[in-house]
Amino acid sequence: MVSHPPIYNQEHFDLYQRYQAMRHPGGGMDDPDPQKYINFLGSRSIRTVFYEMRHLDKLLGVAVTDVLPDGLSAVYTFFDPAEKRRSLGSYAVLWQVELARQQRFAWLYLGYWIKECRKMAYKGNYHPLEILQDGLWIEAKSAHKGTGA
Repeated sequence: MVSHPPIYNQEHFDLYQRYQAMRHPGGGMDDPDPQKYINFLGSRSIRTVFYEMRHLDKLLGVAVTDVLPDGLSAVYTFFDPAEKRRSLGSYAVLWQVELARQQRFAWLYLGYWIKECRKMAYKGNYHPLEILQDGLWIEAKSAHKGTGA
């Protein structure tokens, strides 16, 4: 994957709009406003990197990743809805796990997980998995396949 700074890029924005229109129609994130897009994905206080997934010259997806002192945070991934068969969301998470390992980080944070939310259930598929509960990080042993914990 090729890294880019978190600045407005028309090709990225076009892909983001297609992704939102297919995956989250009417969800409030499909607003075609470039400034809202970059405010949502870019951070001013943390180092954010946009990693491109390409096949030949075609942009397939973008994995937005924050670089933290102790790990990486998988902020958001969007991809070409016509390329669903490639499992680009899963690929992005696995790629970020490997990037964290290469950079000698202990953690890849997948962000908030609401197990009842279908769109967040995928986070339970990655192990080992820890959750923050009552201010403590605990292993979520029953989180397999997006259920439990």
